[in-house]
Amino acid sequence: MDYLIQQKLSGVASDGGRRGAGEYDRIRASLLDEAAIVFSTLSFSGSAIFTRMTRAFDVVIIDEAAQAVEPATLVPLVHGCRQVFLVGDPVQLPATVISKTAQNLGYRTSLFQRFQAAGFPVQMLKIQYRMHPEISVFPSKEFYEGILEDGEGLNKKRPWHSYSCFGPFCFFDVDGVESQLSGSGSTVNEDEVGFITLLYHQLAMRYPELKSSSQVAVISPYRGQVKLLKDHFRSTFGDQSKEVIDVNTVDGFQGREKELVIFSCVRCNKEQNIGFVSDFRRMNVAITRARSAVLVIGSASTLKKDKHWTNLVESAKERNRYFKVTKPFTAFFTEDSFKTMKVERPVPEARISQAIEAINEVVARQEVMDADDAGDNQADGDDYDAMEADDGGGG
Repeated sequence: MDYLIQQKLSGVASDGGRRGAGEYDRIRASLLDEAAIVFSTLSFSGSAIFTRMTRAFDVVIIDEAAQAVEPATLVPLVHGCRQVFLVGDPVQLPATVISKTAQNLGYRTSLFQRFQAAGFPVQMLKIQYRMHPEISVFPSKEFYEGILEDGEGLNKKRPWHSYSCFGPFCFFDVDGVESQLSGSGSTVNEDEVGFITLLYHQLAMRYPELKSSSQVAVISPYRGQVKLLKDHFRSTFGDQSKEVIDVNTVDGFQGREKELVIFSCVRCNKEQNIGFVSDFRRMNVAITRARSAVLVIGSASTLKKDKHWTNLVESAKERNRYFKVTKPFTAFFTEDSFKTMKVERPVPEARISQAIEAINEVVARQEVMDADDAGDNQADGDDYDAMEADDGGGG
C-alpha cells in the first residue's frame, strides 16, 4: 500500500497540491475504498484509517478465529458486513491470556467456541494438504475422530525416509534430566538438547537440502528450552545457525509449517509431572507442523501419565518408529546403527499395478494363441477325416 500511496502523492505534488499528513490519510482511505479485498490484523481493523472508509464490507473472513478473544474478533465487525466467516481449529491453542482471573472468568473463550457451544452449525474441512499420511494418522484418530482425509500426493517418499529414524513419524525415548533455567524459572532439559544437536547434525550432513531454516524447525513448549537450544546451536554451528534452523516455542509456531520438525518435550521426572505439556491442544499443534517428518523427543516414562501421550508412544511402537536412546548418544548415530535402521525401498504401487497388467496381457494373449492352435488342429482333423471318407468311398 505504501508504494501506491507514494505514487499518488507524487501525482498530487506534480499538480501543485499539498502533501500533508491529512492528504496521506485521505489517499490511504481512498485506496481501501477502491480495493476489492482488504487484508488486516484484527487490531489494525480498528484503526482510524478504517473509519474514514465510505463503505461497509460485504464479507468479513476471520482466520485463526479460535485463537482470538471475543473483543478482538468484534473489532472488524463494527464497520458492518453482510456475512462473517469464522475459520479456525478449536482443538489447537486458544488465545494467550496471562491473567488467571481472566482465564477463570472465560475471557479466553473465542467467539468461534461460543457459537459452537450454542449449537451453531460448524462445517468441518476434512481434507488436509500438509502432512505425510504417516504423520496425520495419529492426530486424525486422537483429536479429529478419525475423519481427516489426506490430499493427493502427500505420501511422497523423501530421501531421509530411507532411514527409519528420520520419519515420517518417530518417537525418541530419552530419559534425561530436567532442571530450571537460572534466572527465568523455565524448565529445560540439557540431555534432549544434546541429542537434538546430534540428530540435526546427522540430518544436515546426509541431506544438505535440509540445512536451511526454511526446511527444518525445532520447537518446544518452554521458552527456557528454546533459549538453550539456540545457544547450543550457535556454539556448535556458529552465528549462521539461525539461518540453517528455526527454533521456536510451540505457541509461537502455530499456523506455520516446515518440511521437517523436531519436537522437544523437555519434561522428565519421577513424579510424572508434565505441566502444560499435558494440554492436548499444544500437543496437536506441535505434531502437525511438519510436511514430511515429525521427530518427537521425550521421556516415555514421564509422559505416560497423560492418555494422549501414552497413545502417541504406543502408536510409534506399533509402527516400529519408537527408539529407546541411552547415553552416550553418539552410539545411536554410528554407521552400524544406521545400517540396522535402513529402510528397504518398497516397490511403488503404480509399478506393481503396471506389472500385474502386463502379466494379465501376456496370459490373455497366450490364451488367444492356444485357442487359435486348438482351432487349427481341429480343422486339420476334419480334413483328415474327410480324406479317409473319400478313400473309403473310392475303395
